[in-house]
Amino acid sequence: MSQTRSDAEDLDGAPEAVEPQDAAERTKATPRKAVKEAAKKDRTATSRPAKKAAPRKKRTSPTLFYRQIVAELRKVVWPTRTELFTYTSVVIVFVLCIIGIVALIDFGLTRAVQAVFG
Repeated sequence: MSQTRSDAEDLDGAPEAVEPQDAAERTKATPRKAVKEAAKKDRTATSRPAKKAAPRKKRTSPTLFYRQIVAELRKVVWPTRTELFTYTSVVIVFVLCIIGIVALIDFGLTRAVQAVFG
């Protein structure tokens, strides 16, 4: 099996260990004792008992919860009156445009169905 230089070397030029590609090469490269020890470790790892669940966290009191809400609301950047009016106007105009488009499509489909099925 031949490998190119880029496959066998790191970026710094030092050759890295090349792992065998198929099972026959893998068993030839590792001694039987090492394979048996690895299999034994796999079996013991699966037979260990599961970890216990973490203890439950203490519940937050209602007063602390309320204080946290107020602190978060203080961080909010509220819009000015003119920004609020602008944003509201944009949303209303957009919704009216979408209503018009849907109404036109509905009207067109209704006419098409009436023309076909008469």
